[in-house]
Amino acid sequence: MTGVEGAPPVVEVTDVFVAHRSGPEPVMALRGADLTLGAGERLLLAGPNGSGKSTLLRVVTGDQPVLAGRVQVGGTAVHAMDEAARRRWRSTAIGFVDQHARRNLLPELDVRDNVALQLRLTGTRAAAARRRADVTLERLGLASLAGADVRRLSGGEAQRVALCAAVAHAPALVLADEPTGELDDDAAREVYGLLEAVAADGTGVVLVSHDPRSYAFVDRAVRLRDGRLAEEWVPAGAGTGGPDLVADSRGWVRLPAELLGAGGRPTSWSAALARDGLVLRPRSAPAAPLAPQDRPAPPAVVDGGPLVTLSGVRAGWGGRVLVDALDLRLDPGSWTALSGPSGSGKSTLLTLVAGLVDPLDGRVEVGGTAWAPMDRTDRAAHRRRWLAYALQRANLVETMTVAENVALAAALRGLEVDADEVGALCTGLGLGAQLATPAGVLSGGERQRASLARALVGHSPVLVLDEPTSQQDEASAARVVEALARATGEDSAVLVASHDPVVLARATTTVRLGAGPDGQAEATISSARARSAG
Repeated sequence: MTGVEGAPPVVEVTDVFVAHRSGPEPVMALRGADLTLGAGERLLLAGPNGSGKSTLLRVVTGDQPVLAGRVQVGGTAVHAMDEAARRRWRSTAIGFVDQHARRNLLPELDVRDNVALQLRLTGTRAAAARRRADVTLERLGLASLAGADVRRLSGGEAQRVALCAAVAHAPALVLADEPTGELDDDAAREVYGLLEAVAADGTGVVLVSHDPRSYAFVDRAVRLRDGRLAEEWVPAGAGTGGPDLVADSRGWVRLPAELLGAGGRPTSWSAALARDGLVLRPRSAPAAPLAPQDRPAPPAVVDGGPLVTLSGVRAGWGGRVLVDALDLRLDPGSWTALSGPSGSGKSTLLTLVAGLVDPLDGRVEVGGTAWAPMDRTDRAAHRRRWLAYALQRANLVETMTVAENVALAAALRGLEVDADEVGALCTGLGLGAQLATPAGVLSGGERQRASLARALVGHSPVLVLDEPTSQQDEASAARVVEALARATGEDSAVLVASHDPVVLARATTTVRLGAGPDGQAEATISSARARSAG
């Protein structure tokens, strides 16, 4: 553990168990989890989706009751407090910032009053709270934004303002859950710089992220697996032998999945002492991985023509022009990636192609038909036939299982799918074990993959995706890309907005959005030779 020398730990989580209700049986989210954080320490909390990261954050904030174990934050026994006491304590001791900065900022308040809001909620008078907000903005290099309208902030600016709002009341602990998941490299560096400045004052920082850019920021990283702390390493020392396995407070050591056979399936082992340590040997071969399923043919497409055409498109919002005079076509078999800084127009283009909004000028066609003349009912029917759209934030029916959510998406498109097809699709996305799990208890990464399964089940000719791997660890991101490759082919086209190199590497065409040298909106289009979908 690193941090301020001689200072007591900010966080001590010991042998914590948490269960979520899932059908008739509870699902164990944490199984004897441990975590220690020093004052001023910057810790990365990593792990596969569903490993318990978000649950552990809620345990630390007192939002999640524990079945057993101890939770100490700043010397306070959080697990032993009643709900009213936890609410009072949380308002002064914890700062929290997540991936979606704008939902943490009130549009009717300017930047200064948004930063001052937490202080106002804890009883500080308005003038004093605003003075404290100004001091915080000045200290973190954002004084020039104090009077700005939060609705006009870029994505990076909004995230930095949200971080200022999370620390203005001088909490002992800041929790950051995927704070750079929607940001380009420059904006991400600025957010990490602010977090580093916060930690320099002695505040403990816990960062939950799949972003490899975070490695340069943190002092230490730990990985959860199956609800237990399993590994620990110093990211700056990557390549010097790999993470250390960690024994929890009960003495359990969690072996990485890659050591347990294909797919991490259980097998029996023998253990024996050796001169240089303990040797484990498998006694039985792991089960063979499931064979990929053949993809059913998609609906008929326009013979010989593009699936999507943008002609002279001009688009923007709030008085800003983000894209001007854009010509683009998506042919069958293509993968088109949209990249660029936050706020450059990626999501706007996705909604244009999906027929959810109209351009300021120009024409958008899908399946050879323009959206402009259609009313809402006709657009819905045309969209159902030609296009599937997976939002970054999954919109699932919380009380339905993963399998039921996927089957519902197919039924809404008038398709009949059997349980085997749904199971094969979900297994390919790493959701085989969650088929019968209600969506309401899925992790963020699992929800995102379930949303992708709903988009893929219809075998639509055009697939529109908004940051499909933003909540995935590296292994899950690779699995998502391969599942997309299996589900799409010569008759379909993919349009995806992403910062993820794994996704961008698949692109046959990349559209880089941003400001040109004269400050005007500009889209730069580059093409690569078509890559194999296998």
